[in-house]
Amino acid sequence: MSEIAKRGASRRRRDGFGVWAAVYAGAVCALAGVAGIIWNRLVALPSYEIGDDFRARISEAGLGQIAATDVYFCLIGAATGLVVGTIAWFFFRRLGWVVSLIASLGGVFAALVTRALGEYLGPLGFEDRIAEASKGELVMVDFVTHTWVALAVWVAAAVLPVLIASLLQRSDWISHVPEVPKTASVE
Repeated sequence: MSEIAKRGASRRRRDGFGVWAAVYAGAVCALAGVAGIIWNRLVALPSYEIGDDFRARISEAGLGQIAATDVYFCLIGAATGLVVGTIAWFFFRRLGWVVSLIASLGGVFAALVTRALGEYLGPLGFEDRIAEASKGELVMVDFVTHTWVALAVWVAAAVLPVLIASLLQRSDWISHVPEVPKTASVE
């Protein structure tokens, strides 16, 4: 193959990677957007009740519902991460170990977009709303995640399909298996 043909083939591979990377990023964004909306609509936020003495009170069940925001974020992240990782495998499996890095970056990106969109849809501004509340009024807590550790679920779920697929298609990853040298038998 001539040098010009080699450069052309290399350029086409790079251009093809850019197209697939853009499609992958778009798919991750779309999945994260849907996940953010579902997450925001799925969580039932608790409310503080303003008492006669203007103290805000919340039940123990309400405190548990605050933690449910993070639990739903993790559950949605597990499902979304599996889809993100599967898409990464189908698009980039020929790149070798790099596909796991691409899947994990896709998982992080999807988690950040989902978190930003879900929190943007709100409600937010708890301090202002509770300051303006009157006796007997219910004030809903802010829609936010309370831990960054939940991102690990998204990344782990995104890498899992890549790991499983690479194990099942191991022959694609091994380019050369050395043969056992034959020894001459002496008789």
